[in-house]
Amino acid sequence: MKNPFLTLLLLMFGMISSVSAQDVELPRISPKASVSYTVGMTEVAIHYGAPAVGERKIWGGLVPYDKIWRAGANEATTVSFSTDVNLEGQTVRAGKYSFFLIPGEIEWTVILNKATDLWGAYGYDEEKDEVRFTVEPKMNEGLQERLMYSIHDMKSDMGYIKLSWERMRLYLRFKVDVMDQAMANIAAALVASPEDQKWKVYTQGANYLLESDGNLDQALNWAMLATEQTQHSWPWYIRAKIEAEKGDMAAAVNSGTKCAEIGLMNDSDTFYKENADRVNAYIQSWAAKMN
Repeated sequence: MKNPFLTLLLLMFGMISSVSAQDVELPRISPKASVSYTVGMTEVAIHYGAPAVGERKIWGGLVPYDKIWRAGANEATTVSFSTDVNLEGQTVRAGKYSFFLIPGEIEWTVILNKATDLWGAYGYDEEKDEVRFTVEPKMNEGLQERLMYSIHDMKSDMGYIKLSWERMRLYLRFKVDVMDQAMANIAAALVASPEDQKWKVYTQGANYLLESDGNLDQALNWAMLATEQTQHSWPWYIRAKIEAEKGDMAAAVNSGTKCAEIGLMNDSDTFYKENADRVNAYIQSWAAKMN
């Protein structure tokens, strides 16, 4: 006959073993963090662990000089680009990379590596580097207690990644080929659009080139194609703005006036009705410049 006391001990031991064998989920001292931002048509994303300064000496202390650092905490920091970019003069192909730094007292080495499943810098292999270059950090700014990455745009085709921790700021500038991407998308949209809808693509493309300081000759060509294909006030307005930007005020006034005439005649054309004050103000300013 079994011993009831022995049976109870065995059951309790089994329960304790089961609990101890499981991982306990606890808050991280350096929490996970991420940031993403779209510059032009390129999405940039960074995932990292965010340690705090506390009472510690960071540079040349917790983070030694001349040794590879995970640029964060816990898992290796990663950065991804949805398109090819030029990063500080280096070509970086679209993809995801681990991001490492080698801090120095004057210059820092920046490394993008193709192995992205590392814990910190353990297992780092220099042969898997995508790019490696040096930059100079900025020091003596206000205290940033917890490490933080941010992404900023400078123009539609330029931006920078900023790393802030303690009194150090590191800036990595990048450039994207937004115009080539946009023109390819416009071309694809023209192929895919039905004939009676192509005027919308032409108008969108013309407006994009106008707003982004692109090829104004191409913009005007697309605007003229749009106005030939539809009786709608919107493409006439875009055409007028392009003509004014090219310095042809007489043509701009004529196109602006055509915009108003078409908008007033067509009840379903709400563009002019909703923008009449702005359109008329432009026409007056263009007319004044003809004198």
